[in-house]
Amino acid sequence: MCGIAGWIGKEPEEPRRLAAALCRILHHRGPDGEGFREGSGWGFAFRRLAVIDPTPSGDQPMCTPDGRFWIVFNGEIFNYLELRDELERRGERFRGGSDTEVLLRLLAAEGPAALGKLNGMFALALVDIQARRFLLARDRFGVKPLHYRITPGELRFASELKALLAWPDASKHVDPAAVAEYLALGYVPGARCVYAGYSKLAPAHYLAGSVDEPESAREVRYWRLEINDSTDTGPLSTTQQDELRWLLADAVRVRLRSDVPVGIFLSGGLDSGLVAAFAARNATRKPVAVTVGFSDGDADETRAASIAAAHLGLEHHIVIRTTPSLADLDRLAHVYDEPFADSSALPMLALCEAARGLATVFLSGDGGDEAFAGYRRYLAVHRYRWLSNLPEAARYVARLVAHRLPPESHVRSQLDRIALPEVRLAAAFDLSPEDAALREVLSPELQQLSGAEPLWKAWSAAPGAHLLARQQALDYGLYLPDDILVKVDRASMANSLEVRSPFLDYRLVEWTARLPRGVLLTSSAGKLPLRSIARELLPSAAHGVKRGFGAPVDAWFRQPAGRKLVEDRLLSRESACRRLWRPAAVTQMLKAQSAGTRDLGFLFWRLLVLEGWARSHDVTFDFGTAASGRP
Repeated sequence: MCGIAGWIGKEPEEPRRLAAALCRILHHRGPDGEGFREGSGWGFAFRRLAVIDPTPSGDQPMCTPDGRFWIVFNGEIFNYLELRDELERRGERFRGGSDTEVLLRLLAAEGPAALGKLNGMFALALVDIQARRFLLARDRFGVKPLHYRITPGELRFASELKALLAWPDASKHVDPAAVAEYLALGYVPGARCVYAGYSKLAPAHYLAGSVDEPESAREVRYWRLEINDSTDTGPLSTTQQDELRWLLADAVRVRLRSDVPVGIFLSGGLDSGLVAAFAARNATRKPVAVTVGFSDGDADETRAASIAAAHLGLEHHIVIRTTPSLADLDRLAHVYDEPFADSSALPMLALCEAARGLATVFLSGDGGDEAFAGYRRYLAVHRYRWLSNLPEAARYVARLVAHRLPPESHVRSQLDRIALPEVRLAAAFDLSPEDAALREVLSPELQQLSGAEPLWKAWSAAPGAHLLARQQALDYGLYLPDDILVKVDRASMANSLEVRSPFLDYRLVEWTARLPRGVLLTSSAGKLPLRSIARELLPSAAHGVKRGFGAPVDAWFRQPAGRKLVEDRLLSRESACRRLWRPAAVTQMLKAQSAGTRDLGFLFWRLLVLEGWARSHDVTFDFGTAASGRP
């Protein structure tokens, strides 16, 4: 697990000084060492978090014995031992024991076709100095990030956006469309970055081209998840249940491969409880478990986590979070580079800070909800599928009534969902990106921008398919890579930790995707196949009602401290984003929140995070022409 950065094409001025700056910026991703190599038309910088083969034989940048291929790689290849055996049978001989060397040899032998053999999480850059070709690639689900910028004659890349801004001539113009999409979704989605001209390589894609003409590079998808949309119901057969148990156990087993201590992020939910159960069975040394809880709200799951840890015989550590402060907002702005309003980033940061020093590698339950239909919106899809067949006349009436109600009305939010056309039906099962309360507070300039388009586009990609299959495909393509995995990667790497997710083992995901959707859930409960396994491995009190991992922001903003946070930051004349929203409307929504008219914590949190980001990065906004960040 590391930080990577570099360039293809035109050499920058003072390349060694730039490489040193890149390594300094990415130090948190790899405090155990650094490296830099350059050649004609390329330069690779690297920070190392030593997990597998911590000896110098695992250092990067790394080259093949003949010096033809060079690689920098962030992540882990969990099936590297099996791939190494395969390569040794072909006659390869290895110098060390790292997964990096296995990956390098496999790519040198097979090129992009090798990517389909990898069971892991990765972002990598490879250059073939003989053929003068390069390859950038990212894992199937987007666990590891890779940002880049292409200009005539040059490609720059880095694990984090802040490293790309280290170039002396780096452009720092804020993209208004990215701000609108952030406010609609709570994160900047897809290939877009908050600064115009920068991109994210898509999950399951590689970018390949000529070292001499990097601007002509072509992005190619190398893997696609196909989800069965059959409505068949019923429990798994005994054979299927055995297969699932084996797949999950093996996904945990290969992720326990490490030359440093391994722990568990134990949330108190079903997914992390099962990961902990299989890890306790397979680890040579029982892993430590770490849980985060809250001193207020109903999101605390420490009791369930404690029961699971005691049952499995795990050493258990609990950290308690309280109401967020200005310092928390400023910390988020630094860690996440872009505005990022998933409130569970706060407990995730607290969890990673508490875990630092207990172990270097942690297993988590991320990905279980997407694969096994665990989110509440999946239950809503099951319960309210009749909305897809609602007559247009009924939708019209709902719209008429809704528009007569104030934007902060809870009833209006429900009527707005009923009135949605089929192409926007995803918002009926979750928070709408075009929520009336959110639109009410935004400036006229932002209201003109459609921040919801990425969601509508993703939802419309499979018209006519089973609603649950469409929702899962949407989450795999948007919510998982751009929200969940961003949250975990930045929080963990800010604390020099590696997080591995057994539920993102592609073998397990593909197997589950082939099941009929009705096997996964009923109108009242999801994850039915996992619940069956949990009854064998965990006490019932260790995996109760799903609460999620979010922070209790609605409760916070009903408290005096939360209201003061909004007033001090959003309504202050010193607000960096004051021109992006209407202060009178913010005050109106704050009164509604205090009165219990509707929970609007999501709205205040998104605005506060944007404000904190703008202050931290010294950003000014002028959407009449362009938004800009002062160098």
